[in-house]
Amino acid sequence: MSPHAVARMAVVKTTTPRSVAVLFVPILLGLIGGCKTAAPPPPPASAPVEVAPAAKAKPVPPEETVRVTASRLNVRSQPTTAGATVARVKKGERLLVLGRDGDWVQVKLADGTSGWVSGAYVRKDELCPGDKANAELLSDVPLSFNQGAAIGRVVIEATVSSSGSVASTRVVQDTTGAPELLERALTEVRAFQFAPPIRNCKPAPFIYTYTRNF
Repeated sequence: MSPHAVARMAVVKTTTPRSVAVLFVPILLGLIGGCKTAAPPPPPASAPVEVAPAAKAKPVPPEETVRVTASRLNVRSQPTTAGATVARVKKGERLLVLGRDGDWVQVKLADGTSGWVSGAYVRKDELCPGDKANAELLSDVPLSFNQGAAIGRVVIEATVSSSGSVASTRVVQDTTGAPELLERALTEVRAFQFAPPIRNCKPAPFIYTYTRNF
């Protein structure tokens, strides 16, 4: 082989690695660029949450009742005098109202029977308060202050009406010996107001004993 040929081959050998390196760099850069991690997608927008208003309990209307005003009253199957009589009620009986139709009232009896009565022979019944055995004093009781030795004691028995006012008084005891002190005690007890006891849906009169120390 001639020296020139060897030189040409040497040139070829020394230039080949450079061309390979030049070609390899762009490819490598392209691969690196393609390996970049993609940005995560944005989180979905949160949907608005509707807040339901708090449920409010509906007030239950009080039961309506009526009282029979006739000595005897027919309870009929229909709101007409042509309706068959299903029961009879007496004066003063309380009936539960189920409905109305003109001048007729649909009622329910204590035994569960239901029917119609003429509205002309019943009246609306007032709500009955529960029975209460004891009375309640609504007024302030005067305090007893003694300067020096005690003078004495006055005991008064007062009759209280169903309206809660003192109707009459009776002196049970007076150890003061002073008419002005007795009169003071009487004035005090006569001004008292009470909530009377309740019996059978009505306030009842009662006796109240007032003790005043001087």
